[in-house]
Amino acid sequence: MMAKFGTSLLCITIGLSSAFVRAETISLSELGHLDVSYMSPKKVASYEGSPLPAQIARLPGNDYWVMTPENIQQVTFLVGQGQVVTKDQAIVRLTGPEVFHFLAQIEAAKSLYDLAKQRYDRNLPLLKNGSIGSDKWREISQDYFSAHLEYEHMQHFMEMVQSIDADTESLVVMAPVAGIVNLNYLNSPYSAGVQLFSLIPTDSIRVKVSVPMSQSTSLSAVNINQCHIAIDEVSAIADGVFLTAWSTPVPQTCNLLLGQQITVIPEYQKAVYLVPKISVFTWQQDSQIFTQKDQTLSSLSIDVLGSTADDYIVASDQDLSQIKVLSQSVAAVKGILLGLGGE
Repeated sequence: MMAKFGTSLLCITIGLSSAFVRAETISLSELGHLDVSYMSPKKVASYEGSPLPAQIARLPGNDYWVMTPENIQQVTFLVGQGQVVTKDQAIVRLTGPEVFHFLAQIEAAKSLYDLAKQRYDRNLPLLKNGSIGSDKWREISQDYFSAHLEYEHMQHFMEMVQSIDADTESLVVMAPVAGIVNLNYLNSPYSAGVQLFSLIPTDSIRVKVSVPMSQSTSLSAVNINQCHIAIDEVSAIADGVFLTAWSTPVPQTCNLLLGQQITVIPEYQKAVYLVPKISVFTWQQDSQIFTQKDQTLSSLSIDVLGSTADDYIVASDQDLSQIKVLSQSVAAVKGILLGLGGE
């Protein structure tokens, strides 16, 4: 009994499906006294899509890193984590005997550099007149450039030193550039070459959002509360079915924090159409509308991209703004096509 009922139901389903496939069009005369009306969908150049998860992140590769020049006993930060700082603003105080050991190293490096330079300058004329051989000149040159590079390396750090206090054996390091400060807090000693802090340029703060590959080429901007931020670039490397998009720099007026997890409304630059929800019906998971031409109604497949309160946002390879779309008695017409009769 159950087997017969299942077989009958399957036959009915197949029959309805075949009927709809065969009857994709219907003459207006077949609608009888059914009330029908039409509208032309509005064409728009852009639309807002479904919300996407995003993060306020820094564009990789733009940070300015500041390292410790020597083993440091005590590190005292003078600004807060994530604070916006200006160029030459005091950032950290380094304290301990190692500080003055480093300063002594600089003096020694300068003395060695001065001696090497004097020797280099003194022997350069001798090289030109052939009074010294190439091997001797290579030795003099290597000593000079090695001393020069060592001294310059140390001097680069000293360019960031704002002040030195001999009484407390400390020096204050300032910001070499403006930006958002990222302090490197450690629960262990700061060894030579360890990061003290980094500075993130404000124009490197972006919205990082994962966008479906199918919509990535048309993504033009994101909206966060009252902030409208344009998209700057989209990665060409996929992460599953998503691509990573980066916005233009985030304006400070948006009051968004680095690392903040947010939800954005994507804006896509693509010609789409607004179709009343009452005009759209579904058949076998395919969204369709009825279009009218002459004395005939035809079903047309569309892609639903989103929705507003009253309309669906749809895409089509046809210009729907030039087509009459059925906007009344849609379910009844579908029933007639399926052989179920009208309303």
